[in-house]
Amino acid sequence: MATHQEIMAQIKQLKKEAAAARRAEKAQIKRDAEAQRRSELSGVISQIRDMMKQHGLTVADLGGGRGRPKSATAGVKGEIRYANPAGGKGWTGKGRKPAWVVEALAQGRALSDFAINK
Repeated sequence: MATHQEIMAQIKQLKKEAAAARRAEKAQIKRDAEAQRRSELSGVISQIRDMMKQHGLTVADLGGGRGRPKSATAGVKGEIRYANPAGGKGWTGKGRKPAWVVEALAQGRALSDFAINK
């Protein structure tokens, strides 16, 4: 008859083997799913190309850019409306208030004290 330690060692070994088998099975299922997906996609892409050809469409007709179209103002910095009295960066008045504005307002100063008059 096996001792308690031997039985525990067998259980540990069986758990390791079962975990390895599950990992291998999971990896195989992922490979199979990816292969099936590639197969389905090639058929769908072929159908789309045929329909585009049939109707005289181009990728540009479909809005063929990548991702969302950029707005006209994307990446444009606003004009600085408030000056930092310490000489650092100014603030446009949009978005989160910089620390120097928050501190000044907490001290009772008005935002208009920092306005740049143009």
